[in-house]
Amino acid sequence: MTMDSSVPLDGIDPESITRDDIDDAELRAALSSSDPLVRQRGIDVCETLAEEGVDAVRPVLDEVASLANDDNSPIALRAITVLRTVAERDPGALEGRLTDLVDTAGADIVDVQLTGSTVLAALVVERPDLVAPFVRQLLEGIRVTEPDPQGEDLSDVVTDEVTRRTIQDHEDEERKRRISARQTLSNVVVAAIESEPQSAFDAVDALVALLDDAYPAISGGAIDALAQLAAAKPAVVAPVRDRLIDCLDDDSVVVRARTVRALGHLGDDAAVPKLRDVAATDANRDVRELADETANFLANAS
Repeated sequence: MTMDSSVPLDGIDPESITRDDIDDAELRAALSSSDPLVRQRGIDVCETLAEEGVDAVRPVLDEVASLANDDNSPIALRAITVLRTVAERDPGALEGRLTDLVDTAGADIVDVQLTGSTVLAALVVERPDLVAPFVRQLLEGIRVTEPDPQGEDLSDVVTDEVTRRTIQDHEDEERKRRISARQTLSNVVVAAIESEPQSAFDAVDALVALLDDAYPAISGGAIDALAQLAAAKPAVVAPVRDRLIDCLDDDSVVVRARTVRALGHLGDDAAVPKLRDVAATDANRDVRELADETANFLANAS
């Protein structure tokens, strides 16, 4: 549908549009417009077309994918919604079109990160080979968006108690969404490495950077990923053996247990003395038993 206007898609109703009504060049012009209102109209049209079928949006997928990390967050969110529909119906259509979606891993806007993470989570199940090349970028996104577990102290900034509580409640909810997004991204990384470990042989340092994360789900996920790499090629993880051993002293039971398993995959008997100590002293019985079993395995294998 080409209207008598210099503004792409001017006058159309995005909710009632069909593929036959749309000219590809006009839709591309809308999606590429410098005017956010026009881009919004274009992505609204794409959202309607995507429900019709992937083929209806395939000609403009490059433009849609480029909007996943748009500066205008409502546009980015709608673009991600279109990509989610494509990922669910024809994940291969996103091959070569994931750069901007992956960039949402480090998005300042938490809802952009969260929504993008759900698309990547769906995609890694069906096509881990498409996600695996971006492991390092995903890890960096997780790293730079670590929220303060305690939140910001507003007592010196906002004196009114009701206002302060309202702001605090909002920040708490946002922090919960941020935590959820980062956990989802961590799961995406582990799944990608499990399927395509060779793609992350050069990302060990990025995984190690997450071992000190304040959230056990993130540090534990990094340990799981290192375990996958160690199982595939121990020499890749061997240089960071001592950093893994240090994680046996972590406050989190989950982190300690995952570390024991990772050291078992690594197969280095240098970990045996510390594992013996954990087997004798750890506060958690399951960790003690696992450490004892792993220490015996490594000692007998040496």
